[in-house]
Amino acid sequence: MASDHTTASPSPTEPPASADASRPLPEAEAEAPPPRPEPQASLPDELLEEIFLRLPTAADLARAFTSCTSFRNVVAPLSFLRRFRSLHKAPVLGFLRAEFYPAQSPHPSAPVADALAQAADFGFGFLPDHAGWSPRDVRDGRVLFSAVSLSEGRGDFIDATSNTFVDLIVCDPLSRRYTRIPPVPEDLAASVQHSGMLDFEPFFAPASGEDVQGDETSFGLICKVLCENKVAVFLFSSRTGKWGSVPHHGLDDLSNEVVDALYARCGLHRRHYAHGCFCWVLEWMDKLLMLDTRGMEFSILDLPPNSHGGRLAIVEAGEDTIGLLNIGMRTLDFYSKVWRNRRGCTKEWQHTTMNHPLPNYHWCIIGADEEYLLLRGISLDWPWFGSSSQERPDIEYFAFELKTLLLERIHVSKHKMMHAHLYRGFPPLLSPPSI
Repeated sequence: MASDHTTASPSPTEPPASADASRPLPEAEAEAPPPRPEPQASLPDELLEEIFLRLPTAADLARAFTSCTSFRNVVAPLSFLRRFRSLHKAPVLGFLRAEFYPAQSPHPSAPVADALAQAADFGFGFLPDHAGWSPRDVRDGRVLFSAVSLSEGRGDFIDATSNTFVDLIVCDPLSRRYTRIPPVPEDLAASVQHSGMLDFEPFFAPASGEDVQGDETSFGLICKVLCENKVAVFLFSSRTGKWGSVPHHGLDDLSNEVVDALYARCGLHRRHYAHGCFCWVLEWMDKLLMLDTRGMEFSILDLPPNSHGGRLAIVEAGEDTIGLLNIGMRTLDFYSKVWRNRRGCTKEWQHTTMNHPLPNYHWCIIGADEEYLLLRGISLDWPWFGSSSQERPDIEYFAFELKTLLLERIHVSKHKMMHAHLYRGFPPLLSPPSI
């Protein structure tokens, strides 16, 4: 008899069921997870410090500073920042006149300049009676102001010249700190106040070795006082908080022509600095007034004839050699002369002309420091030249690096400035208070 149940034959495509089908595969046969990465050993701080010191720009260092806590701990100490500043020159971030003009794109410093403009108070509203101060000099993030009458207001530093001693103040617009400079003591001031005082010019002294290696808040001031028959120098140190003076230098050995130029302050509004000397071009007189900061001694140097003082820069041309760079139309005229022991020159000026792809502009030097010129340029292709058009041309401002002859546009404005101060510095995150 046939059974009521039938058994199905296994399908040729399906293997017979196995009693072990539901049992998990052995661990060796399962898909192994990817191996865990070996933990990376962190670099020691000493090595990170050496790496960061070799970053090409301060902007790169600022990015490292904000990337993680461990990097920030390496970069933040003043000892590291001091080393970094000693190896990297401060970039040009803009220039200062009555207000701050930041570097604009595509200048490489534009992002840092913009950050500085937002973080600092360049309206100087933190100064006491801030409407009564005029900027006289800028160095290392500090701004030197002299007092002017409220009727004159703040403006170009050439407008703040004075024939008497005036109040001075030094401030840091980033930290919004300031310090009043005590007045020149009466016994020191009396030596020039009765000598026909004609002009009082204060400016920052170059940083000393102690300032570079030690306290970043220390600074010095030099005040040049021009009188009818002598030039006097007064020195102030923030370390001591006191003024000092150096022996006066008579003008008896100078020609009447040079003395007249000094009285008229021809070209004295723009200082240059080279070989430890501050220099003032006496325009139209073919003379150079030099103040050696090592011995605080003045000297007069004859310039090459027709050297066009308004476009003339004083530069270092090698050991014991002073150079003059004259910015012409598409050319750079370079003069050099051996200047031994800062007491005299030998031989005549040596002159060479270099072709340089400068734009076809009318050029004027409106500011300078040890390494850069601040140039004002107006295109000669603009129809404003030789026309009666009332439209104002674009005024372009450039930083011109003296060592490399690199020309970079900083700012474009409709405002024609006659004088201004270069402003150089580091990103705000890397700039501790300088006061």
